[in-house]
Amino acid sequence: MNFSPLQTNLVLTDGQKSTFFTRRLLMSLSLLMSGVVLLSMLMVVGIAWRQNESSIRQESLLLHNGWKDRRQDLMKNIRDYAFWGEAWNHLHLNVDTDWAYDQQNLGPGLFSEFHYEGVFVVDGEGRTRYSVINGQLSDLPVESWLGTHAAPLVRQARALLKQESATSTNMMIGSTPAIVAAAPITTGKVPGLKTRAGMPSVLIFIDRLTPEKLRDFGAAIGVANARVPGSLQDAFITPFINEEVADSTPVVIRWDSDEPGRNLLLILLPMLFAAAVILGLVARRVVNHAMHNAMLCDQRFLLLMHSQRELAASEARFRDVAETASDWIWETNAQGILIYLSERFTAVTGYDVEQLLGKSIDDLLQHDTQPVSGWIFQQREEHHRQTLRCYSVSAGGETRICTLVTKVVEGNGQIAGYRGTVSDVTKEVEDQARIHYLSQHDALTGLPNRLYMSEFLLGRLQAHPTAERPLVLISLDLDNFKPINDTWGHAAGDSVLNEVSLRLRSVLKAGDLVSRQGGDEFIVIVSDLANEQEINNCCRALLNEICRPFYLGQQEIFIGASMGIALAPKDAMQAEELLRLADIALYKSKREGRNRWTWYSPEMAEHLVLRREMERGLRKAIVGNELRLYYQPRYGLKNARLDGAEALIRWEHPDKGLIMPDKFIGLAEETGLIVEISDWVLTRACTDALTWPEAMYVSVNISPVEFRSGNLAKRVAEALARSGLAAGRLELEITENITLENPQSALEVMQQLKKLGVKLTVDDFGAGHASLGYLKTFPFDGMKMDRSYMNDFPHCSQAASIVEGIIGLGKAFALTVTAEGVETREQLQELQAIACQEGQGYYLGRPMPLERFSLLLNEPVTLGIRKQPV
Repeated sequence: MNFSPLQTNLVLTDGQKSTFFTRRLLMSLSLLMSGVVLLSMLMVVGIAWRQNESSIRQESLLLHNGWKDRRQDLMKNIRDYAFWGEAWNHLHLNVDTDWAYDQQNLGPGLFSEFHYEGVFVVDGEGRTRYSVINGQLSDLPVESWLGTHAAPLVRQARALLKQESATSTNMMIGSTPAIVAAAPITTGKVPGLKTRAGMPSVLIFIDRLTPEKLRDFGAAIGVANARVPGSLQDAFITPFINEEVADSTPVVIRWDSDEPGRNLLLILLPMLFAAAVILGLVARRVVNHAMHNAMLCDQRFLLLMHSQRELAASEARFRDVAETASDWIWETNAQGILIYLSERFTAVTGYDVEQLLGKSIDDLLQHDTQPVSGWIFQQREEHHRQTLRCYSVSAGGETRICTLVTKVVEGNGQIAGYRGTVSDVTKEVEDQARIHYLSQHDALTGLPNRLYMSEFLLGRLQAHPTAERPLVLISLDLDNFKPINDTWGHAAGDSVLNEVSLRLRSVLKAGDLVSRQGGDEFIVIVSDLANEQEINNCCRALLNEICRPFYLGQQEIFIGASMGIALAPKDAMQAEELLRLADIALYKSKREGRNRWTWYSPEMAEHLVLRREMERGLRKAIVGNELRLYYQPRYGLKNARLDGAEALIRWEHPDKGLIMPDKFIGLAEETGLIVEISDWVLTRACTDALTWPEAMYVSVNISPVEFRSGNLAKRVAEALARSGLAAGRLELEITENITLENPQSALEVMQQLKKLGVKLTVDDFGAGHASLGYLKTFPFDGMKMDRSYMNDFPHCSQAASIVEGIIGLGKAFALTVTAEGVETREQLQELQAIACQEGQGYYLGRPMPLERFSLLLNEPVTLGIRKQPV
């Protein structure tokens, strides 16, 4: 039966009437019961509140009357003592302390019996003549307790002389309330007593209600915990009364009320709450039962409608899924003939559905090893879901890879047919192949990466290469590649790497491998090279290809390569070991000048071990105080004066003795230890120079590695600060090659050093590629002529002309020229003749320890006559 939307709404409305009526009735009853319970609770609360209010009013009245009675008792007692002839004789006419205190006529008894903390007698001139504080005789004036209220109180008491009456008032003494009474001292009813001119003396009693007395006072009249408020809770919760004091500030007294209504609430409210809970539970059960019956009634009306709606939704859902899914749905009869294809089939394959209905599924789907229909017929015996990878040919002739899923259709215990889905997974298969390729190949060059190379190498090693046909592994690293990135950018570097990969592959045969390991590092694996000559020819071909010029636009660029060779099985048969040995050989190639190849030999590993031992020893030397500084003097040739010295480092090894810098400075530069060593040299040289005459300077060599670190100026400034040496007495010697690697960066560092005030000297001038522009651009103060020019000087006219030209060049740029390597008296005299400013060499003085150099400072200098001791 089908219903229109209007009919459906009518059926729903009729079916919901009983539920709606039941829900409204039960809700009204629930609200009525809730209102009755809530009203009962409010009434109980109101009764309790009125009881508490009544109790508080009664307790307030008790406190007020008790306070009033205490005040009246104080008035009565002070009158008894003030209007007494003995008090007139012993406290007014003459203050008799023995009578008043010792005989306890007006002494400690007032504190012990009446608890009066203060008893004072004020004479006619306003002076306190007698005082008892807390039962102890005292000399405190009454003002120490009553302050400015004392004088008005005394005047008020004297005004009552004729009436023979007393006065009293409430006061706050500190934070404690008190009742103060005052009365004039009179003769009382005793006639014939002596008199004295002037104002009568006044007797003052002070009853301070300390916290203990106040609690006792409240307890005596039936009020609990009477107190002066002292907490935030007192200010808002507990009841209070006010008693006015002399300065109109009320004395506030609080107490804990009995609160009889509280007990009422504690008893009745839980009972009412429990009754409400019970009623609520009963009502809930009744409501649930009634609603359940009403819903059962409604469900009978809606069951048919729901069934029809679910059926329609299921049909629509199947239709939508079938036509919008990426898969297409098929169905065959028991013989494998297609009887249904979803409309999605046409969108995926390009075929019309009508063209294939009635044909075998084998005409649509193919498999390499078996008919698709045969695989489908086997699925009844498997009883679990399986998939089949197959393929189809679209209407456009394109082969598509598919995944087939099938399910048996049964009817009356017999196979009625088969149905399932077909998914086009061509793109997923291609993507997986692409991912697999990328995981084993370098993204930039397309060469196999380290993972692929490792698998390839393991496979070749498992083939057991022989000594006659070894497996050749070449570790290759490009030379001078970093300046390309620094100068032309990484895009240019990537272009060069791509060209390098093409050239390397062009040299190798099929079956060989070239792999990029990262950066500018490559691994080449070659087989079928019979002898050393063939391997050398292969390396030469690789090197020749790399040394050919590369072109970046119109710019011609040259690079080189260093290679290390390791053989299997001769050197190793383990992949990691073979790679390590090739890297060792590569390291030697780079160390010996680059642009070459080196065969691995066991001595290289031994050398590497020795190098690591020296590195560990050098680290220990830095912290173990094994480094020493020697000083080679430098003389001014014009005036035969010792101008300064060059600091030269030595390593005093505990076992090997004194090690010269050429043995370990290169290692320090490679490992980064040069910065720590240089910091020590700078600080030590500056500290030692402090003991020399102020006109002398110390010269320190700076490594190119330090110059590139970026913090050289900061380290020099810290060394000067630690030692206290003036910056003008420190000279830094810099090789000209530093400025050729990165001229702009080198200029910035030199300018920072010049701001500190140190002097800069170009070292070994003429040994590199320096030009006139070099001397003009960089802020040098001096130049040291390379010692190689002194070998044939002055006997060779060409050498003499070069030396004289360098000296003239230095003068032209206002630089101080120093000749290194002065070995003979003849060289010294000729240098003096051509006006060379400074000289340094073994003839003038060898490097020496500080102690020996300090002795040299006190010896006379006679250049050209005396040779310095060796």
